[in-house]
Amino acid sequence: MLALEKIISSFLMPPGFFIIILLIITVYLFFKSDSKLIKFLATATLIFLIFISTAFGVKVLLLPLENYAEEISVDLEEDHPIVVLGGGNYYKTDGSAEPSVHSKQRLAKAYELHRTLNTKIIYSGGVGLGHDNFSEADAAKEFLSGLGLESEKYESEDQARSTYENALYIKKWLNENEIERIYLVTSAYHMYRSARAFRAQEIDFLAHHSGFIYDHKFSWLNYLPNRGALQVNLSALHEWVGIVWYYLRARI
Repeated sequence: MLALEKIISSFLMPPGFFIIILLIITVYLFFKSDSKLIKFLATATLIFLIFISTAFGVKVLLLPLENYAEEISVDLEEDHPIVVLGGGNYYKTDGSAEPSVHSKQRLAKAYELHRTLNTKIIYSGGVGLGHDNFSEADAAKEFLSGLGLESEKYESEDQARSTYENALYIKKWLNENEIERIYLVTSAYHMYRSARAFRAQEIDFLAHHSGFIYDHKFSWLNYLPNRGALQVNLSALHEWVGIVWYYLRARI
């Protein structure tokens, strides 16, 4: 009975609801339209929506990125500064902000490493577009302070607005402080692009991802349309587009 409820609910709520609507429209077009192009576009859109809303998309888009992060992540070896890449802010009505879920996950991992190594945390993240009064670095400082991090163990780089700029400004900071190696902390799905960008700047780093954002062991329920799969697939798709863009711009 519970399984039946899960199946029904997956198609009553988005994205499953939209898949049903698009399926009805596609079937209607096959009977009523003479245009092969319209039929093709409707079918392709339906297939893509199913793909990106289920574990089929997760296997193709997300898992290769997260598996790469798992492969290159290392155990703690030596005492090096911990560089955390920004993952965005949530902005409040009073003008303040707090780190996004992804940022908090990265910061929590960095603080965990700090408690083992007792080295500095350097957060790289500037001001988001349209929000010029509160940087990611400011929000990160407040969050880490709440966890118990001493102020002298925190530094920020508050200019970067992209992964490429993260690497660019961290390279400058490393040169100014005569530091040769760092721990690089970011989400598993974001590690590939980050690692390539940092290597392009000839930064010596040890990778340590902050965690996965979706199951790596699937049940049949994961192959039903679900909001979680749609959300993580969009994040992964954003990464793949970013990777291609960086290749075209010779940034990685």
